[in-house]
Amino acid sequence: MTTILAIDDDDTVLKLVSLYLSRAGYHVEECGGSMQALAAIAVSLPDLILCDIYLPSLDGYGLLSALRAQPVTSNIPVIMMTARPDHQSFRKAMKMGADDYLTKPLNREELIDAVRARLARSGIAPTAGIVSATGMAAGASGTFATAAPATTPPPPASAAEDVSRVSRLTDYTLIRKIGEGGMSAIYLADQKSTGRRVVLKMVPLTKGIAQDAIDRFMQEHKMLAGLHHPNIVEIYGQGFNEQHLYIAMEYFQHGSLNEHLTAALPEAKAFEYALQIAKALEAAHRAGIVHRDLKPDNIMMRKDGSLALTDFGIAKDLNATSSLTVQGEVLGTPSYVAPEQALGQTVGPAADVYSLGVMLFQMLTGRKPYQANDPQNILFQHINSPIPRLPEDLLQWQDVINYLMAKAPEQRPSDATAALAVFRAFGME
Repeated sequence: MTTILAIDDDDTVLKLVSLYLSRAGYHVEECGGSMQALAAIAVSLPDLILCDIYLPSLDGYGLLSALRAQPVTSNIPVIMMTARPDHQSFRKAMKMGADDYLTKPLNREELIDAVRARLARSGIAPTAGIVSATGMAAGASGTFATAAPATTPPPPASAAEDVSRVSRLTDYTLIRKIGEGGMSAIYLADQKSTGRRVVLKMVPLTKGIAQDAIDRFMQEHKMLAGLHHPNIVEIYGQGFNEQHLYIAMEYFQHGSLNEHLTAALPEAKAFEYALQIAKALEAAHRAGIVHRDLKPDNIMMRKDGSLALTDFGIAKDLNATSSLTVQGEVLGTPSYVAPEQALGQTVGPAADVYSLGVMLFQMLTGRKPYQANDPQNILFQHINSPIPRLPEDLLQWQDVINYLMAKAPEQRPSDATAALAVFRAFGME
């Protein structure tokens, strides 16, 4: 079987490369750094190397130079990868002997096409058949596992059979399914190695799964793994077996904020919650992330009363070089989306600020600002209807609502940091 050596200090990228290429019939070995890669190459020569440019200790240029300097490795095809697609980096890599380059986040078709084309130029025939991704999550541990033969995807199962099947995750005992949406299912589970209860968000690796569903799932983990804030869900890890991708995350025994919004909240409690949500958004916005689906269902409650923002499944990374959103595509939940989001336009942090304003209105009044049986009607109201007025006893906060829910994004606080400044200016903190 054709062997590809993937080198990257980002474990998410390694898992993605393994997933894509192993399902295309290649055996993938993973290394978290150049020194580990050189040790692996000394044991067994790969047919092709995929290498990140910006690695710690010895970067991709240094590794490439070392490979080209030795006769035994000088002819191994090397494809460089980088999240900083500047022409100077590409030119430097090609001058040093790279055979091709790819930009991150990786696109499955581009990755497979680049690998097949380079192997073909080296006279290596494409590997036949499809191989599952079982056992490919070695990452930084440096241990490599050979892929197992593919199995035919099982037919649709009952809930009980589904739990039994996904229980093949070695470190988790599945308890029950607690939710689902889009392409993912949510399970309550116990992690054997730590003894803690966790939530597993899982996407099935079935034949018909859309590429963007996998890309969004991998992107969600990457974004969450880089966010560390007391008001953002804690992520414990990510992995996959032969049937599922999964993210293991914090379990919230007290459910979501939505379950506690059966009536208006006391002013002090509404402001306390709004501040916590704004602080979570501030951490995300500072990292260049727009949530795009802020709503009470995605705000979880801990035992101590603190809140945590979760579900970054349709979040947008403003630092990414490519987008998973098609222009004109409307994402989000109708009752909470900003006007520009309802129109399918490009959104920024101000869209999250609008959603925060909607939630504050709901927490203060016990009702959503715009209501209708038809989701399209709700979207129309977000775009065209006047901002609803608070009850008489809450009118002192109307200016805050007006500012957060302004129809034009440039008329709102630009991001969560600016929204927090508004809260402080009105004495809400």
